[in-house]
Amino acid sequence: MNGGPALQPAQRGQNGKEGRGYAKQRTGPWPAAVKFRLIWVRSNADAELAAAGERYLNRIKHFYPIEVVEVAPERSRQGRSDEAIIRADSARLLAAIPERGYTVVLDERGQTFDSLKFAKWLERLTIDSPHGVHFVMGGDVGFDETIRQRADKLLSLSAMTLPHQIARVVLLEQIYRACTLMRNIAYHK
Repeated sequence: MNGGPALQPAQRGQNGKEGRGYAKQRTGPWPAAVKFRLIWVRSNADAELAAAGERYLNRIKHFYPIEVVEVAPERSRQGRSDEAIIRADSARLLAAIPERGYTVVLDERGQTFDSLKFAKWLERLTIDSPHGVHFVMGGDVGFDETIRQRADKLLSLSAMTLPHQIARVVLLEQIYRACTLMRNIAYHK
């Protein structure tokens, strides 16, 4: 399998001028428009967890295009209420969610799946959602009701409270596991 879209020098446009940067060309086994997008508030709290997440992100790229969109956290949090931080972070998250595609918001009130049911559900989404699947996760203080209202699906990873960086790794691992199950590829348990 392929490691994802190959980057090729941009082609000349209709006006004969060279395009900027690089253009993505599809070389993988996925339909051209299907993409996973992970949208969350940027955090640099734990480099080891970030490295674990990056490993799963790179593994997923062998199956589907995937992109992480990190919105800036609220600055100057000192002296601000959690509600004010939640409103500001939620506005940034909402602005980052594309208009088209299927939006999954990670929320403690969401539906839970076992790994096999999650894989089957995600496989169906890759077929039915040509504009991509967008997973949205709040920051350390959460998000407001506007994010829940934007969701096509609320998803819970666990009945337990997870630190948001651990939740990222769990989500990425489950997406990777789902990819291996969809393709009937052995993955250690």
